[in-house]
Amino acid sequence: MLFLCRINTKGYSKMKNNLKIKMMAGALFFLPLTATAQRSLSLDECHRLALENNKKVRVAEEEVNKARYEMYSSYANYLPKVSATAAYMHNNKSLQLLSDDDMAALGGIGTTAQAEIDAYREELMAVYQNDPMAVIAWALLQHDPTLNKIVADLMGLNVEDALNQIGEQVSDALTIDTKNVCAGMVTVQQPIFAGGKIVAYNQIAKDLKEVAEAKLDLKQQETLATVEKAYWQIVSVANKLKLAQSYAESLRNLNNDMGKMVAAGVATQSDQLSVKVKLNEAETALLKAQNGLALSKMLLCQICGLPLDSNIVLADESLDDLRLAGRVPYFTEKDIESHRPELRCLDLANDIYAKKVWVTRADYLPTIGAFGNYAVSNPSCFNGFQNEFGGMWSFGVMAKIPIFHWGEGYNKTRMAKAEAKIQQYNYDDTKEMIMLQVRQCETQLGEAEALLRQTQEKLNDADENLRKATSGFREGVVESSVLDLAQTAWLQAHSDYIDAKIDCIMAEVNLRKAAGVLEE
Repeated sequence: MLFLCRINTKGYSKMKNNLKIKMMAGALFFLPLTATAQRSLSLDECHRLALENNKKVRVAEEEVNKARYEMYSSYANYLPKVSATAAYMHNNKSLQLLSDDDMAALGGIGTTAQAEIDAYREELMAVYQNDPMAVIAWALLQHDPTLNKIVADLMGLNVEDALNQIGEQVSDALTIDTKNVCAGMVTVQQPIFAGGKIVAYNQIAKDLKEVAEAKLDLKQQETLATVEKAYWQIVSVANKLKLAQSYAESLRNLNNDMGKMVAAGVATQSDQLSVKVKLNEAETALLKAQNGLALSKMLLCQICGLPLDSNIVLADESLDDLRLAGRVPYFTEKDIESHRPELRCLDLANDIYAKKVWVTRADYLPTIGAFGNYAVSNPSCFNGFQNEFGGMWSFGVMAKIPIFHWGEGYNKTRMAKAEAKIQQYNYDDTKEMIMLQVRQCETQLGEAEALLRQTQEKLNDADENLRKATSGFREGVVESSVLDLAQTAWLQAHSDYIDAKIDCIMAEVNLRKAAGVLEE
């Protein structure tokens, strides 16, 4: 007899892979929970734990922070930029404005001048000694004290040391000490017009921040969907475990009754063996359900960041306490566009590509900026060349006007417009697929609710059928084969009811995720 404890095969295999559990195909095993304190978890608490511990969500949150800081930094392009530059340089030689020969001649200018004076004085003495008129003139000068003093001073004139000192001073002035050079400058730059590029970049930074937030929303919804799937998987397996326990208990009671009936002669050994076979099958199915429940809880613990051996009990493990929504939620196209993260990302991408057209066009428009500088240096050349700090300030306006680039700007702008159109087409296509997905999920939810109502009716009929078959068998008016069929139908109906109720819940989860409102 087949026990209908349906666990999704792919999900079951995924659980085994994630938890690193290796087992032989077909082997039965049981993983009991350790004797730790039992912890009750609600669906909301599982959501919170999963969002707090999911690494992909953490990465998405940091991406939002990164985009926020990028947006803040883009505001700085509107404001003046102030920078300071300083430099020091050591040279092994000083700067010399004249050649070595000219510098040597300038340093010995007194010696040269004195030699010429001495030569001229010797020439005068020769004339004085050979010219009688000069002798008469000299005699007359001797009677004039003033002229006599002047002539005596001129005859004893010595300008060598004075002129050499002056020459050396001029030579030193023409030699600039550049062995140790220091320089510094403070610059202020203010953009005035950049063709709209600064405004476009600022708006792009805002859009990128919203894109990061939409991606964070997407990661959160994916995490919540994973939690929902694992959570309701546990609810399904837990209820099927209860069903297996109830079925096994009923077979144990029937086996005891069958032994009494065989002893009384109202039943055969074959009937009792048939019941024992069914009991063994039920015990096997019960063990599988216990293993499935343990694995499912371990998977949920892994998703929520809890130790794998945590002893958890879900608040909704009792399927009878679950209340389903009475109507299928309907989401308009506007609701889906505003809530679905993928559409918000693509819509923002449309805006970004449209602004990239502005940026491309701005590269071929005039740009205007103002600047101001204050420069200081040592040696300073603002009052001769002196080994001291001296500086000056300056300001101005600069404009750059592109004139001719062989159509480069025009073609790049058209290319940017083409990229924007491609992005718009991608958005429209994705939107159509998402709308189709939402409508399919709405249809699946309606089908799941209809199937749930049908299974509820079958469940009531199976309960009544099993009650009558059991009563008739004990009274001896119903054969064991009829009871077997009634038990099989009862097990099938209860299993189908559990599947239908969980499917109905998951269909609504899928619909809300498709509409982008899973977290609400």
